[in-house]
Amino acid sequence: MRIGVSPWGSSYEGLGRVAAAATQAGVDILWLGDGLLAVPDFPPWSGGMEAFVELAWLAGRHPEVGIGVGAAVLPLRDVAWVAKQAATLDQLTRGRFTLVVTPGIWEREFVFRNVSFAGRGTRLEEQIGALRAAFAGVGYEGATVTLPHEGRLSPEPFTAGGPPIWLAGDRATMERALRLGLAFQARAATPEDLRPLAAEWFDRGGGQLAVRIALEVADQVPDDRSVDNLAQANRLIGPPAYLAAQLAAYAELGVADVSLMPGRDDAQSLRTIASLATEILPALRT
Repeated sequence: MRIGVSPWGSSYEGLGRVAAAATQAGVDILWLGDGLLAVPDFPPWSGGMEAFVELAWLAGRHPEVGIGVGAAVLPLRDVAWVAKQAATLDQLTRGRFTLVVTPGIWEREFVFRNVSFAGRGTRLEEQIGALRAAFAGVGYEGATVTLPHEGRLSPEPFTAGGPPIWLAGDRATMERALRLGLAFQARAATPEDLRPLAAEWFDRGGGQLAVRIALEVADQVPDDRSVDNLAQANRLIGPPAYLAAQLAAYAELGVADVSLMPGRDDAQSLRTIASLATEILPALRT
Protein backbone atom coordinates (compact mmCIF):
# COMPACT_ATOMS: atom_id res chain seq x y z
CA MET A 1 0.00 0.00 0.00
CA ARG A 2 1.37 3.38 -1.04
CA ILE A 3 1.51 6.05 1.67
CA GLY A 4 1.47 9.74 0.79
CA VAL A 5 1.37 13.02 2.67
CA SER A 6 -0.15 16.41 1.94
CA PRO A 7 2.44 18.83 3.38
CA TRP A 8 0.56 21.42 5.46
CA GLY A 9 2.51 24.64 5.84
CA SER A 10 1.59 28.05 7.17
CA SER A 11 4.41 29.69 5.21
CA TYR A 12 6.98 29.04 2.49
CA GLU A 13 9.45 27.89 5.15
CA GLY A 14 6.86 25.77 6.94
CA LEU A 15 5.83 24.00 3.76
CA GLY A 16 9.47 23.28 2.96
CA ARG A 17 10.13 21.80 6.40
CA VAL A 18 7.03 19.57 6.33
CA ALA A 19 7.66 18.33 2.79
CA ALA A 20 11.31 17.57 3.59
CA ALA A 21 10.35 15.73 6.77
CA ALA A 22 7.77 13.66 4.88
CA THR A 23 10.20 12.56 2.20
CA GLN A 24 12.86 11.77 4.79
CA ALA A 25 10.27 9.71 6.68
CA GLY A 26 9.96 7.45 3.65
CA VAL A 27 6.56 8.36 2.21
CA ASP A 28 5.98 7.38 -1.40
CA ILE A 29 4.23 10.48 -2.74
CA LEU A 30 3.45 14.13 -1.94
CA TRP A 31 -0.13 15.24 -2.58
CA LEU A 32 -1.69 18.68 -2.98
CA GLY A 33 -5.36 19.60 -3.05
CA ASP A 34 -6.99 22.04 -5.43
CA GLY A 35 -8.88 25.15 -4.38
CA LEU A 36 -9.75 28.24 -6.38
CA LEU A 37 -10.91 30.77 -3.80
CA ALA A 38 -9.41 31.83 -0.48
CA VAL A 39 -10.58 29.72 2.47
CA PRO A 40 -9.65 30.89 5.99
CA ASP A 41 -9.01 27.33 7.23
CA PHE A 42 -6.39 26.75 4.52
CA PRO A 43 -3.61 29.34 4.23
CA PRO A 44 -2.12 29.85 0.75
CA TRP A 45 0.67 27.33 1.37
CA SER A 46 -1.82 24.61 2.31
CA GLY A 47 -4.31 24.59 -0.52
CA GLY A 48 -4.35 28.13 -1.89
CA MET A 49 -1.48 27.87 -4.34
CA GLU A 50 -2.01 26.66 -7.91
CA ALA A 51 -1.58 22.91 -7.39
CA PHE A 52 0.19 21.99 -10.63
CA VAL A 53 2.76 24.77 -10.21
CA GLU A 54 3.41 23.96 -6.57
CA LEU A 55 3.77 20.25 -7.41
CA ALA A 56 6.42 21.10 -10.00
CA TRP A 57 8.33 22.98 -7.30
CA LEU A 58 8.02 20.04 -4.90
CA ALA A 59 9.07 17.56 -7.59
CA GLY A 60 12.23 19.55 -8.22
CA ARG A 61 13.10 19.62 -4.53
CA HIS A 62 12.21 15.97 -3.88
CA PRO A 63 12.78 13.90 -7.03
CA GLU A 64 12.88 10.69 -4.98
CA VAL A 65 9.11 10.60 -4.43
CA GLY A 66 6.01 10.76 -6.59
CA ILE A 67 3.65 13.73 -6.75
CA GLY A 68 -0.10 13.93 -7.17
CA VAL A 69 -2.93 16.44 -7.29
CA GLY A 70 -5.88 15.21 -5.28
CA ALA A 71 -8.20 16.32 -6.44
CA ALA A 72 -8.33 18.84 -9.29
CA VAL A 73 -11.81 20.30 -9.75
CA LEU A 74 -11.87 19.52 -13.45
CA PRO A 75 -15.15 21.26 -14.42
CA LEU A 76 -13.60 24.59 -13.36
CA ARG A 77 -10.54 24.09 -15.56
CA ASP A 78 -9.70 24.19 -19.27
CA VAL A 79 -9.17 20.55 -20.18
CA ALA A 80 -6.52 21.22 -22.85
CA TRP A 81 -4.38 23.08 -20.34
CA VAL A 82 -4.90 20.37 -17.73
CA ALA A 83 -3.71 17.80 -20.28
CA LYS A 84 -0.64 19.93 -21.04
CA GLN A 85 0.17 20.50 -17.36
CA ALA A 86 -0.32 16.82 -16.51
CA ALA A 87 1.84 15.63 -19.42
CA THR A 88 4.54 18.11 -18.41
CA LEU A 89 4.59 16.87 -14.81
CA ASP A 90 4.56 13.28 -16.08
CA GLN A 91 7.66 14.08 -18.17
CA LEU A 92 9.45 16.01 -15.42
CA THR A 93 8.91 13.22 -12.88
CA ARG A 94 9.57 10.40 -15.40
CA GLY A 95 6.17 8.90 -14.79
CA ARG A 96 5.71 9.59 -11.08
CA PHE A 97 2.69 11.89 -11.37
CA THR A 98 -0.91 10.95 -10.50
CA LEU A 99 -3.87 13.07 -11.58
CA VAL A 100 -6.96 12.78 -9.38
CA VAL A 101 -9.99 14.72 -10.58
CA THR A 102 -13.33 15.51 -8.96
CA PRO A 103 -16.58 17.23 -9.90
CA GLY A 104 -16.20 19.67 -6.99
CA ILE A 105 -18.31 20.40 -3.91
CA TRP A 106 -18.05 24.18 -3.39
CA GLU A 107 -20.82 25.86 -5.36
CA ARG A 108 -19.40 29.33 -4.75
CA GLU A 109 -16.37 28.48 -6.91
CA PHE A 110 -18.68 27.58 -9.79
CA VAL A 111 -20.58 30.84 -9.32
CA PHE A 112 -17.25 32.69 -9.39
CA ARG A 113 -16.30 31.02 -12.69
CA ASN A 114 -19.83 31.24 -14.15
CA VAL A 115 -19.93 27.45 -14.63
CA SER A 116 -23.02 25.35 -14.01
CA PHE A 117 -22.79 23.58 -10.66
CA ALA A 118 -25.72 21.29 -11.48
CA GLY A 119 -24.10 20.19 -14.74
CA ARG A 120 -20.65 19.53 -13.35
CA GLY A 121 -20.97 15.72 -13.43
CA THR A 122 -21.73 15.57 -17.13
CA ARG A 123 -18.98 18.07 -17.88
CA LEU A 124 -16.50 16.07 -15.77
CA GLU A 125 -17.20 12.87 -17.68
CA GLU A 126 -16.72 14.56 -21.04
CA GLN A 127 -13.53 16.22 -19.83
CA ILE A 128 -12.14 12.83 -18.80
CA GLY A 129 -12.82 11.60 -22.31
CA ALA A 130 -11.05 14.66 -23.67
CA LEU A 131 -8.07 14.12 -21.33
CA ARG A 132 -7.69 10.55 -22.51
CA ALA A 133 -7.91 11.70 -26.11
CA ALA A 134 -5.34 14.44 -25.55
CA PHE A 135 -2.89 12.00 -23.96
CA ALA A 136 -3.36 9.71 -26.96
CA GLY A 137 -2.87 12.57 -29.41
CA VAL A 138 -6.34 12.50 -30.96
CA GLY A 139 -9.31 14.85 -31.03
CA TYR A 140 -12.51 14.67 -29.01
CA GLU A 141 -16.04 15.87 -29.67
CA GLY A 142 -18.61 16.14 -26.89
CA ALA A 143 -21.63 18.22 -26.04
CA THR A 144 -19.69 20.50 -23.68
CA VAL A 145 -16.03 19.78 -24.50
CA THR A 146 -14.23 19.67 -27.86
CA LEU A 147 -10.60 19.10 -28.78
CA PRO A 148 -9.62 19.67 -32.43
CA HIS A 149 -8.39 16.68 -34.40
CA GLU A 150 -5.67 18.80 -36.01
CA GLY A 151 -2.46 19.14 -34.04
CA ARG A 152 -1.20 17.46 -30.91
CA LEU A 153 -0.69 19.02 -27.51
CA SER A 154 2.94 19.27 -26.43
CA PRO A 155 4.53 17.50 -24.67
CA GLU A 156 3.50 13.92 -25.14
CA PRO A 157 3.22 12.17 -21.76
CA PHE A 158 6.15 10.17 -20.49
CA THR A 159 3.76 7.38 -19.49
CA ALA A 160 2.19 5.49 -22.37
CA GLY A 161 -1.44 6.57 -22.54
CA GLY A 162 -0.82 9.40 -20.12
CA PRO A 163 -0.44 9.64 -16.34
CA PRO A 164 -2.97 7.75 -14.20
CA ILE A 165 -6.36 9.44 -13.93
CA TRP A 166 -8.35 8.74 -10.76
CA LEU A 167 -11.74 9.96 -9.67
CA ALA A 168 -12.47 11.33 -6.19
CA GLY A 169 -15.81 12.13 -4.65
CA ASP A 170 -19.01 10.66 -3.29
CA ARG A 171 -21.35 7.85 -4.38
CA ALA A 172 -22.19 9.36 -7.79
CA THR A 173 -18.49 9.74 -8.57
CA MET A 174 -17.80 6.16 -7.50
CA GLU A 175 -20.49 4.99 -9.93
CA ARG A 176 -18.81 7.00 -12.66
CA ALA A 177 -15.41 5.49 -11.79
CA LEU A 178 -16.86 1.99 -12.07
CA ARG A 179 -18.43 2.81 -15.42
CA LEU A 180 -15.27 4.39 -16.84
CA GLY A 181 -12.87 1.83 -15.39
CA LEU A 182 -10.93 4.38 -13.32
CA ALA A 183 -9.38 4.18 -9.87
CA PHE A 184 -11.43 5.78 -7.11
CA GLN A 185 -10.24 7.85 -4.14
CA ALA A 186 -12.89 7.70 -1.41
CA ARG A 187 -13.73 10.61 0.86
CA ALA A 188 -12.31 10.60 4.37
CA ALA A 189 -13.50 7.53 6.25
CA THR A 190 -12.09 5.31 8.97
CA PRO A 191 -11.36 1.71 7.94
CA GLU A 192 -14.53 0.55 9.68
CA ASP A 193 -16.65 3.16 7.92
CA LEU A 194 -14.98 2.40 4.58
CA ARG A 195 -15.51 -1.36 4.85
CA PRO A 196 -18.94 -1.61 3.15
CA LEU A 197 -17.94 0.71 0.31
CA ALA A 198 -14.68 -1.21 -0.26
CA ALA A 199 -16.54 -4.52 -0.35
CA GLU A 200 -19.05 -3.16 -2.85
CA TRP A 201 -16.32 -1.58 -4.95
CA PHE A 202 -14.43 -4.83 -5.41
CA ASP A 203 -17.58 -6.98 -5.70
CA ARG A 204 -18.63 -4.84 -8.66
CA GLY A 205 -15.28 -5.16 -10.39
CA GLY A 206 -13.65 -1.93 -9.28
CA GLY A 207 -9.91 -1.56 -9.71
CA GLN A 208 -7.59 0.50 -7.55
CA LEU A 209 -9.16 1.95 -4.41
CA ALA A 210 -7.64 4.86 -2.49
CA VAL A 211 -8.62 7.05 0.46
CA ARG A 212 -7.65 10.50 1.72
CA ILE A 213 -7.76 10.94 5.49
CA ALA A 214 -6.44 13.29 8.16
CA LEU A 215 -4.12 11.55 10.61
CA GLU A 216 -2.74 13.09 13.79
CA VAL A 217 -0.62 11.71 16.61
CA ALA A 218 -2.07 12.18 20.09
CA ASP A 219 -1.52 10.64 23.50
CA GLN A 220 -4.82 8.77 23.33
CA VAL A 221 -7.74 8.05 21.04
CA PRO A 222 -10.43 10.67 21.75
CA ASP A 223 -13.89 9.46 22.63
CA ASP A 224 -16.96 10.73 20.79
CA ARG A 225 -17.67 13.32 23.46
CA SER A 226 -14.33 15.07 23.14
CA VAL A 227 -14.41 15.92 19.43
CA ASP A 228 -17.13 17.24 17.17
CA ASN A 229 -18.68 14.93 14.62
CA LEU A 230 -16.87 16.51 11.67
CA ALA A 231 -13.47 16.10 13.29
CA GLN A 232 -14.23 12.52 14.24
CA ALA A 233 -15.36 11.68 10.72
CA ASN A 234 -12.41 13.26 8.97
CA ARG A 235 -9.50 12.26 11.19
CA LEU A 236 -7.67 9.32 12.65
CA ILE A 237 -6.30 10.54 15.99
CA GLY A 238 -4.34 8.57 18.55
CA PRO A 239 -1.02 7.02 19.60
CA PRO A 240 1.38 5.70 16.94
CA ALA A 241 0.50 2.03 17.54
CA TYR A 242 -3.19 2.78 17.04
CA LEU A 243 -2.54 4.75 13.85
CA ALA A 244 -0.33 1.97 12.44
CA ALA A 245 -3.12 -0.53 13.12
CA GLN A 246 -5.65 1.72 11.36
CA LEU A 247 -3.42 2.02 8.29
CA ALA A 248 -2.92 -1.75 8.28
CA ALA A 249 -6.71 -2.11 8.36
CA TYR A 250 -6.95 -0.09 5.14
CA ALA A 251 -4.53 -2.51 3.49
CA GLU A 252 -6.66 -5.44 4.65
CA LEU A 253 -9.65 -3.85 2.91
CA GLY A 254 -7.69 -3.77 -0.36
CA VAL A 255 -6.91 -0.05 -0.31
CA ALA A 256 -3.87 0.56 -2.51
CA ASP A 257 -3.13 4.21 -1.65
CA VAL A 258 -3.65 6.33 1.48
CA SER A 259 -3.19 10.09 1.27
CA LEU A 260 -2.56 11.55 4.74
CA MET A 261 -3.15 15.09 5.95
CA PRO A 262 -0.87 15.17 9.01
CA GLY A 263 -2.07 18.29 10.82
CA ARG A 264 -3.55 21.77 10.65
CA ASP A 265 -0.42 23.62 11.77
CA ASP A 266 3.31 23.21 11.22
CA ALA A 267 4.06 21.82 14.68
CA GLN A 268 1.34 19.14 14.55
CA SER A 269 2.32 18.16 11.02
CA LEU A 270 5.97 17.76 11.97
CA ARG A 271 5.07 15.81 15.10
CA THR A 272 2.88 13.41 13.15
CA ILE A 273 5.46 12.96 10.41
CA ALA A 274 8.17 12.25 13.01
CA SER A 275 6.00 9.43 14.34
CA LEU A 276 5.43 8.20 10.80
CA ALA A 277 9.19 7.93 10.35
CA THR A 278 10.10 6.29 13.66
CA GLU A 279 7.06 4.20 14.61
CA ILE A 280 4.09 4.09 12.22
CA LEU A 281 5.70 3.25 8.89
CA PRO A 282 8.21 0.76 10.35
CA ALA A 283 5.33 -1.06 12.06
CA LEU A 284 3.26 -1.01 8.89
CA ARG A 285 6.06 -2.30 6.67
CA THR A 286 7.32 -5.16 8.83
